[in-house]
Amino acid sequence: MNHKPYVKILIILVILAVLDYALRSLLETLSLTFPKDSTYFIDAQTGITVIIIAVGGYFIIKIFQNLINQAFLSKLERNVASTIRVVLDVIFYTILVMAILAALKVNLTGVLVGGAVGGIVIGLAVQTIAQNVLSGLLVTTSKTVKPNDAVSLISWIWGSPIIGEVTKVSILFTEVKTINGNIIRIPNSAFLGNTVFQKLESESSLAYPYQLLVNADVPANDLLDLAKSYIQDSFSKNGLKNPEIYFTGKNGSTNAFTIILHFEKIDQLNRLLNMVNGAFDKAYWELKKKS
Repeated sequence: MNHKPYVKILIILVILAVLDYALRSLLETLSLTFPKDSTYFIDAQTGITVIIIAVGGYFIIKIFQNLINQAFLSKLERNVASTIRVVLDVIFYTILVMAILAALKVNLTGVLVGGAVGGIVIGLAVQTIAQNVLSGLLVTTSKTVKPNDAVSLISWIWGSPIIGEVTKVSILFTEVKTINGNIIRIPNSAFLGNTVFQKLESESSLAYPYQLLVNADVPANDLLDLAKSYIQDSFSKNGLKNPEIYFTGKNGSTNAFTIILHFEKIDQLNRLLNMVNGAFDKAYWELKKKS
C-alpha cells in the first residue's frame, strides 16, 4: 500500500497548523501593542484562517482526487469515470465551502435547512435522471453490456424486440444499432428494470433463438421435417451453419417452432430470418395442398 499520499496530507496539516498558530500569535501580539486597532487584527485572524483552510483544503482535495483516480476511476470506462469525478468534486468542494463558512462564523443551520429543501425539490425533479445514472454506473462497471456486444432486448414498453449491436455505452443511455440499421438510444435503467436482456453469444459464434408460430391445420412433425430439409439445403448452399430446429409447443390452433440460428455477424440475422420464414412458408403451403 502506498502511504505517500497520507504522509503528504499529514505534512500539509502540520504546516498549516504551525502557520496558523504563528500568524495568530503575531496578530495577538500586535493587538496588545496597538489596542486601538484590535478589531482589525481580529478580522485579519479570520481572513488568515479562511485562506489557510481554502489553500490547505484545495491541496488535500487534489491528493484525494489522485488517490481515487489511481485506485478506482482509472479502471472504469472514461465517460463513467468522468461522471463520478464530477460528483466527487461537487462533494469535496461543498465540504470545503462549508468549512470556510464555518470559519467566517456564518450560521450553517439556515444554509443546511435551505439546502435540504432545495435538495428534495431538485431530487424529485431529477429522479429519472438519477436512476439512469445509477443504472449506467452499474451497467458499465459490471460490464453488463459493452460496445460490439450483440444483444436482444424485450420489453412491454416498446413491443417488438430490439435486436442489434451495442455501439456506445454512456452514463445515461446505451446506443444500439439494430439489424435494420437504425440507431436506438435505450435508457440504462431498462437493463436493470422491466426489460428481458439477452446477449446473443454462444461458444464459437452468435446465436439467436427464434420462435415461429404456424397454423396447426397441417401435421407439426411433417411440417418440421419438410421445413428442416428446405432450411438445411438453403443454408448449405450459402455456406451457413445449419440451425437447430425444434417443435416446442402447441397452443390451440397454433404450433410453435424454435429455431436457434448461429451466425458470425449481427447484420446476417435478417437474411437468416428471411430464409427460415421462407422455408416454413413453402413447407406449410406444400403440405396444405396435399391435405
